[in-house]
Amino acid sequence: MTEGGWDVEFYADENGREPCREWAEGLSPTKKAAFLAALEVVLIPQGINVASNEFGKSLGGGLYELRIRQTATEIRQRVAALSSGEVDYPPEAVLLRVFFCTAGRKLIMLMSGYDKGENSSERRQNREIENARRLMRAHTEQRSRAAKTARRQPRSR
Repeated sequence: MTEGGWDVEFYADENGREPCREWAEGLSPTKKAAFLAALEVVLIPQGINVASNEFGKSLGGGLYELRIRQTATEIRQRVAALSSGEVDYPPEAVLLRVFFCTAGRKLIMLMSGYDKGENSSERRQNREIENARRLMRAHTEQRSRAAKTARRQPRSR
């Protein structure tokens, strides 16, 4: 976490599966570098404020979308005025969506993602958003159960 920034974690279901991490690991080197750069120079410093600029959107109900439309080099140069420091990957269009919610004070939970460049249909987008909402509900239920369990535990002195 950077000073004043947000912590970012991958949501894990009850079986330990991390849908967003699994998706990101399957990306091409160019797209994976863009994803990591967007986390580092956009999402961590800005958190949910990305919903007020070109890099994000509020989808309602506590769900947000991180929009990644540039390569890692372009993101770093545009947002952080930094030299890329990146390996030059083959030219490739980047159009990624990452869905996230907050999970406490200054904590972002990455729920899922998809490559909109592979299929930009409204039907696909709606399906991906609904999947992210389902994961967010499961996360909320997990947190609620954990809180109830913690309240039942006897306090040690």
